[in-house]
Amino acid sequence: MTYLAVFESDTWRLERDALARALASDWPQAQMKLASPGAAGSEVRDVEWTYRSELGELEGYAHADGQGIYLEGPIEVVADFVVWYRGLVPAEEQIVFCDDSYSFDGVVPSNASRGDIVALAE
Repeated sequence: MTYLAVFESDTWRLERDALARALASDWPQAQMKLASPGAAGSEVRDVEWTYRSELGELEGYAHADGQGIYLEGPIEVVADFVVWYRGLVPAEEQIVFCDDSYSFDGVVPSNASRGDIVALAE
């Protein structure tokens, strides 16, 4: 299942370089790849990463518009990344967590925990 953490803003976006620096700093075990500008698929997979943990493997990617991430993997690992991502986005920007079929959705508060995110998906 693909999960999304997205926001809509006319005034703010998470720049590609800021996301890449945060990933390298906060998730140093993650394998990251930056798309070449203009390459096929670069708009929807501007920054890609893979993270392996004892809970399983997570694949993540960010859209070039800087307003969301897509995550595939165990919900506990997904939740950890959503909480981390919430911390990168200003509190005044509302982040919505959902799955690719919109079978659930919920707002991610600034002080969200892993359990909060897992509960949204249940």
